[in-house]
Amino acid sequence: MTWPPLPEQHTWRFDEIMSIDQARANRLEKAGSPPDLVNAIKHALARALDCDDVRWGQEHAEKQSHDCRAVIQFHVGAELFDWFFNARTGYRAHFRSECTFGIDFNASMIDALRVCLQRQAPETIIGRHLLGQFDDGGPAVFTKGFLLESVVPDLSKIWCCSRLIGKRGGISDLLPGVAGPHILLEEGLPWAAPYRDEDAAWMEIKGAFLRASGPYQPKDPKMRAHSLNTTGEA
Repeated sequence: MTWPPLPEQHTWRFDEIMSIDQARANRLEKAGSPPDLVNAIKHALARALDCDDVRWGQEHAEKQSHDCRAVIQFHVGAELFDWFFNARTGYRAHFRSECTFGIDFNASMIDALRVCLQRQAPETIIGRHLLGQFDDGGPAVFTKGFLLESVVPDLSKIWCCSRLIGKRGGISDLLPGVAGPHILLEEGLPWAAPYRDEDAAWMEIKGAFLRASGPYQPKDPKMRAHSLNTTGEA
């Protein structure tokens, strides 16, 4: 893809972060390019697959419980989590520049992660059924084919993991990590700058729900893009 123009320094500032954590602000200032970020996230998923430390879910749609989508959770670490959310080359910065840039960047990242899953995911996946408000519905066994059919670039999404699937069942809540210093946009507009400690820095891929007529998302990706563009929140 052709990488779009991203926010300039005066429209995406780290003043508040610098006043509290200079090392963190310096890392964000020096963050790598968008292709570097895609590769870093892909390598984090590949490591998790190698170590058998991916959390797998088969989420059932609330209104159509027979429709399911794949959920893939993996650890990325605090610094990569920070880069993803808060750097000028990061995920949210693409949406802030323009909704279509964000949609394209999300699709590019999902495409790279899907290739990783195609290469490394097991043929038979043991995970959890996810019901209602992401509640544990017991053991689930599904195929790699289901996984790849669900994780389609135009309808899948990546974001931080807020409810972590337990390796042996159960769901644990992760704190959002938005209580600290802000990013300052044009005219000093503050945006939360999500930050998590190393052990809580997990990401989550959610695929499209599958039904007979094809994959779908209950929430229009354009609506999600508009929310990310205006508030930084999905």
